[in-house]
Amino acid sequence: MSSTGDIAAIHVALVRVVSEWSESELQRQVADAVDVALDPTAIRALYLLGMNEGALGFGELAEHAAMSRPTTSKLVSRMAAQGVVDPVRSGRTVQVQLTDAGTQAYTRLVSAGHRMVDDALHGWAPEEIAQFRRQLTRFVFALSGTAPAPPTQEESP
Repeated sequence: MSSTGDIAAIHVALVRVVSEWSESELQRQVADAVDVALDPTAIRALYLLGMNEGALGFGELAEHAAMSRPTTSKLVSRMAAQGVVDPVRSGRTVQVQLTDAGTQAYTRLVSAGHRMVDDALHGWAPEEIAQFRRQLTRFVFALSGTAPAPPTQEESP
């Protein structure tokens, strides 16, 4: 049984993480630092595409980004004009794919994010980092309702 105080503290901490990480000015600063000239909405779409092997159907992108289809259409048009996505029509559907430039921008943003996490974990013992990763992964899978991946050999007891 979880204590109400612990649950509330975890909730507040998660809200702060999401708020800090997704803050538009921070996203803009990170993008500028790695030479990615995209607005925060396009950065979010770039992450969604990158995390899904570089492509999503138009409707999937709209759903995952919590945007209307007209807003998504404008976003995809802007991103295509910037050369980071290629909307490919196949029959009645449109697949939004990262271009090589989009993949490179995604890779630079992910690397910058890794550096931010590394900086935040400065001073943590390797065991603390491994435990945090395992617990956070378990929590995310429980929150999303999917089963966690089996542990790798290095994680097995």
